[in-house]
Amino acid sequence: MNRWVPPGAVVVMVGVATVVGTLAGAQAVPEQRVTAAPARVSVVCPAFASATASVKVVAAATGAGLQVAKLSGGAADASAGQQQVLANATEPVRVSALLPDPFGASSFATASSGPARGISAAGCVAPRTDHWFVGVDVRAEAQADLVVVNLDGTAASIDLIAYSHDGRIAAPRGVEVAGNSSQAISLSSLPRGDDPVTIAASSSDGRFAAFLRQRSWSGDTSLGGDWLAGAAVPATEPVIPGLAAGAGVRRLVITNPNERTTTVTVGFLGASGPGAVPGAEQLEVPPETTRVLDVTTGLAGQAVALSLTSTQPVTAAVWQDTGAAVARHDPAFSAATLPLPADSYWPLAAGGKASTTLVLANPAAEPAVATVTVAANTQAASPQEVSVPAGTQVAVPVPAAATNTVRIQTAATSLRGALVTTRKLGKVQGLAVWPLADQGSGGTSASVVYDPRLGR
Repeated sequence: MNRWVPPGAVVVMVGVATVVGTLAGAQAVPEQRVTAAPARVSVVCPAFASATASVKVVAAATGAGLQVAKLSGGAADASAGQQQVLANATEPVRVSALLPDPFGASSFATASSGPARGISAAGCVAPRTDHWFVGVDVRAEAQADLVVVNLDGTAASIDLIAYSHDGRIAAPRGVEVAGNSSQAISLSSLPRGDDPVTIAASSSDGRFAAFLRQRSWSGDTSLGGDWLAGAAVPATEPVIPGLAAGAGVRRLVITNPNERTTTVTVGFLGASGPGAVPGAEQLEVPPETTRVLDVTTGLAGQAVALSLTSTQPVTAAVWQDTGAAVARHDPAFSAATLPLPADSYWPLAAGGKASTTLVLANPAAEPAVATVTVAANTQAASPQEVSVPAGTQVAVPVPAAATNTVRIQTAATSLRGALVTTRKLGKVQGLAVWPLADQGSGGTSASVVYDPRLGR
């Protein structure tokens, strides 16, 4: 006898049978690996036109795919291969390479006379949302310009905040920089004074690269020009590597961007270990101000890194010179920098007559080890293991060559680095310091507070 079966049950039974049959006769699907296309990352290198200076951009990569091009889009007249040199660069330069292979780039300018006198060195940087420059010279005998580069296709709006000895002061805001272009923002509108200021540049609607170039005079004598080293974002324990040995002035510039007073203690990391800087044990920095401390006597001509401890996040830099007569000296700048990445690559074109030293500073309580490979020109080099005891700064010589590459590999998360270059240019005792900031890292956007006193 036929029994009535609910239609739903029939559907279920048929469905199960179908699935079972399918599974029983199925063939295994071959595994397919999808390889992602290599990512390309770009950095921007500063350059300028000069009748008296030699300006070079050098880029190097451990892998393939290195590209060097002018920002305007014209083909760069550069050498080919894993190391490329662009001579007489007159505009910002775009350098790109394929990840994950380490790569790097830098700009070097040398001149024995004129407004670009001395050595100017700058690492190329990746676009990000904010940049800090500590120690901007606003004296009447100085000129400073912030060069902003926008690699994106859309415009970016740039806001500047200036921190002086007396607090925040009015600075250019809402500066529109078109996509794929650069713009120089003159800082001549800032109030003039004997004390330097700090500039925080930020954008809420796009990333950008920024470089600050300043020139100064003593009467009718040009003291030359330099790129001011970009400083790390404010922190409670900033480290400034690369203070050169020998005579000359050393001025520490500290900026407190917070709304509360901070107390800063300044120490140093030397070849023999850490030490305190006399007269800098308890330095109070009021809210939103910049303070200058002469540490020349306290350092006594040592090659050191400065290690700061602050109750509030601060950023800092050091202005230094060679101690020569005004007609012969060359100022240089070092700034607080972040720890070195695990694997980094640093090319430089200081020239065969220059003397360059790599310094590694370790502010941690435990020793750190790095594998350093230094190559002259395009020659191969053997890696060397460099031990950096706790609380010290060690020096690694770089051979004199037209170009060098320095590769640093480390598992330590505390090491800071800088390249210190000296070279005699005519009568000028040239000096340049290049803090080794991660060229591919981004920053944290600076908070912008509305202040009706400044027309914000």
